[in-house]
Order: sequence, then structure tokens, then C-alpha cells
Amino acid sequence: MGDVAPQPRLRWLVCFGALLVLLAPLFITEMPPLLDYPNHLARTYLLAFGQQDPVLSTMYAQDWRIIPNLAIDVVMTALVTVLPLHVAGRVMLGLILVLNYAAIILYSRSVFGRWSWWPVAAALMGYHALFLMGFMNYQVGIALAMLTAAGWNTFRERFPVATVIAAACAATLVFFCHIFGVVFCAVLIGSRELLLMWEALRMRRWAPLLRRAIAAGLVFLPSAILYLGAPLATSDEGPVTWNGPLTKLANLTEPFMNYYAAFDRLTALSILLLVLTCLALRMLRVHGPSLLAAAICFLLYLVMPMTLKEAAFIDGRFPIMLGMLLFAGALPMLPPRPARAVGFALAALFLVRMGIVSAVWSGHGQDVAEIRRSIEPVQPGSRVLVLTVDPGSNPDFWRQHGRRLVIADFCRTDQHLGSLLTIERHAFWPMVFTNASQQPLRVLPPYAAISQPAGYLPNYTLLDPAEPTPPKLRRQPYLADWQDHFDYVLLLLAGGAQTLPAYAEARLEPVNRSTMAALYRVRRPALAAERLAEHR
Repeated sequence: MGDVAPQPRLRWLVCFGALLVLLAPLFITEMPPLLDYPNHLARTYLLAFGQQDPVLSTMYAQDWRIIPNLAIDVVMTALVTVLPLHVAGRVMLGLILVLNYAAIILYSRSVFGRWSWWPVAAALMGYHALFLMGFMNYQVGIALAMLTAAGWNTFRERFPVATVIAAACAATLVFFCHIFGVVFCAVLIGSRELLLMWEALRMRRWAPLLRRAIAAGLVFLPSAILYLGAPLATSDEGPVTWNGPLTKLANLTEPFMNYYAAFDRLTALSILLLVLTCLALRMLRVHGPSLLAAAICFLLYLVMPMTLKEAAFIDGRFPIMLGMLLFAGALPMLPPRPARAVGFALAALFLVRMGIVSAVWSGHGQDVAEIRRSIEPVQPGSRVLVLTVDPGSNPDFWRQHGRRLVIADFCRTDQHLGSLLTIERHAFWPMVFTNASQQPLRVLPPYAAISQPAGYLPNYTLLDPAEPTPPKLRRQPYLADWQDHFDYVLLLLAGGAQTLPAYAEARLEPVNRSTMAALYRVRRPALAAERLAEHR
């Protein structure tokens, strides 16, 4: 991983090959098994076509405002006007992979003044934990933030005025993509400027110090003004929760986390040992501002909560930034022979990891097909209560079927598959993302009374109001008198539920059942009373 100037064609060929491998899983299944992705598709469909639909227009309305979370709402809504919905979604995922990969490579070029093989190895973190969670706006935001910082590094001293103006425009764009993109951009640019201002302070050069402070402030002034006018600034809803020290330590492996926790941690440890070995042998160049930026991101990771302002995984955003800085802000300087050996080892590791992703994704198409068959009887305009089977209710089922539904001991990815009801049946289910501070969409009455845009699917046992709620499981408000508010119940992962609670059986009529889903029609009160009498 030394000087690669004599090998530009090989370098770009390897980059192109890595991108092809990164994009390959997107061709395996129509709906990739990413946590939030189905919900993003549903919202895109509603924004693009909902207002013209006679059924969906009675449930949802557009609500555009200053929201620092709009990347896919703008881009994908435009894409679906020329592409089928599921194609547009995968195109957007592909663009995110390319954008993040390019951002790391270009940032490295901007800080070291040369191309290197090391940032090419960032393909190892392409399918990281937050990509698999479907945090699409976040990934667009941090990629654009790193590209903005790369431009700042390259042009700030040569064209100061033009660079400040361009960076202010770029930071404003990043703000609308995702709020954490602005945070990352401020950390990257701010770290560089802080070190230069410190140098000016040491030399008592007051004018340059003041100019740099003003320039950096002007870059983020529009974003700060916009934030103050955004609903997010005044939102105080939702609990504030914190991860413990051991969880914080484990989650530092997020950049390499996908489906096998032990293998993912081994990958992270291998990369860390490689970097530390190069450091011990004095074969590692580290960009000073990037090191400061990494230190700031790490400190923010330590002090940030897990949930805040109705958003989750707040602290979990920073390990991904640290991973990007590891590949973009450091540069191993190995001799040619060891460099080739390390390169081949990393390439093999990358191919194994991508093979795992492809193998896990290969069965997801069948899962989605079963859900589609299950919801076929649902009529447009119906209200559907979606439930699931939690791992604690049937551990054996989850051991056999849960691999592609769990990101390595981190979180489940099945929570938003009910979004197919919105897209394909034009039916209502409670969990479409419609948070006023995060999405340009709102639920209309009377559906708003049974809407819950944040949270997790209830376990099927909670159909019985007498069932005690586990400490870590919130009983959603719409579960109260559910039989009066919903027309159907869709149970995901139905193979893990052998029987329904007796309370529910008396009030539900089975329609169909498969391993992935079971559909029940809610009995009207008179029929439910008769059925309950039979049970007794």
C-alpha cells in the first residue's frame, strides 16, 4: 500500500471491480432485507402517487417543511416517475454505495495529495450495520459531508472566497439530506480550521485567525438558521435512553457488522491490528485534522444517547464516521511485497464477506413472496394491524429462520415489511413513517388516531389485553380495543406462533397462513361474542 502512481490503470480497475461486487447483491432480490427500506418505499409511493389515489389520499397528505432528512424523499420521488418503484429503490441504494465509496477515496486524495490503495479497501465496510438498517438519508448526508470536506481541503487556500461560498451551499444541501451530515461536515472542516487557527494563535497572527473563524462560521450559518426554523429544533417528544459501556464497546464494530457477529468482530479486529502494526513500525501516515475529527467523533459517541427526539441509534451514527476516517484519514506505507500480501488478504476477506451477504439475501425473495400472497385478500382502504413473533416467544424458530432477519446481534430487519400493505393493497397500517420533524407526510383523521410512526411491531401475545407487557416491550396505544379499529390482523413470522391467545382466537377468522405470514379477518362484535361463547 505504498506509492501507486505507476499503477493507475490497475488501481481504477480494482475500484471498478469492487464496486461491481458491492452492487451485485442488489440484483439478487427485488426488496433487499434492510430494516427501514420497505417503509421508505411506502413513503416514496405515497409522495409520488398518493395524492392522485382515491383511497390513499384519504389516509395521507404531503406536509413539506424545513426537515433535515429529505434526501430520498426528493430523489426517489423523482426516480419513480421514470422507473418502477422497486427498481428506483435499488438504484438509490446503488447510488448510496457508490457515493460513500467515492467520498472516502476522494477525501483521502485531498488530504494526502496522492492516490492510494488503502481507501480502496473501504469496500469492506460497504454493507455496514446502518446500511443494513436502511438509514439511507444518513448515508447520503455523511457521504456528501466528506465530499464537501474534500473540496474544502483542496481549494480553501487557493480560492478562499469561492470555496467558502461553495461550501456554504454544499453544507446547506447536506443539511436537507440529514442532520448528522451537517454534524460530520462541521467536524471535518472544523478540525482542519481549528488546527490552523491554533497555529496562527501560537504565532500571534490575529488577522488570519479571525478570517478563518469567520469563514468557517459562514459555511454553517445557513444550516444553523434553517435548523432553528425546523420542527426538529423544538421537538421534545420521545424517551431519552442510553447504551451501557459494554454495548458501546461492541457497537464500535458497526462499520464491519452484518450477519455473523463473531466473523464481523474478527474483521474489525484484523483491520485494527493492521493499522496498529503499521503505526508501531512507523509505516503509517495520519492526517492531523482527520485524527482530531476522529477524536471528536469518538467523544460524541461516548456522550450521545441511543434515542433522542423520537430518533433512534443516535450514538450509533458515529462509529460509521470513524470507519470512514480510518480508511480516508490514515495511510499505511508498507513495502511492496508486504503491501501486495495485505492487499490480496483484504481482497479475499472482502469477497468472503460479500458472499455472506449474497447468500443471506438469496432467500429473502421467497419471504416477500409469502407475505404478498398472504395480503392478497386485503381490500383497498382496509385497516390492518401488523404483529410479529419476538425471538423470546419461540427461540427455536428464530434459530432456524432468523439469519436474514437479524443484523449480527444488533437489531432485527423485519419490522417494516408491513409496508407492502400500503404499496400493493392501498391499505392502512399504523407504522408508516410520518413523524412531523422527520418526514414530509402526515396521517389524516380518523386514521391518525391509530397511527404510530415510531416504535416496534407488537408481539402477537399482546392481542390479549390481560397479557402483561414485558419491561422492554412498549404496548402500542392502538392495541387498546384493537378489534374495534382494524379490519385485518397480519401476523409476520407466523411459523413461530403455533396458536393465538384465546382472547384473539375468538375475535379473528383465519384467512391464510404460511411460515412468513398469516392473515386474519377481524370478526364483527356480534360474531366475536358468538365465537367466544363457543370457546367457553
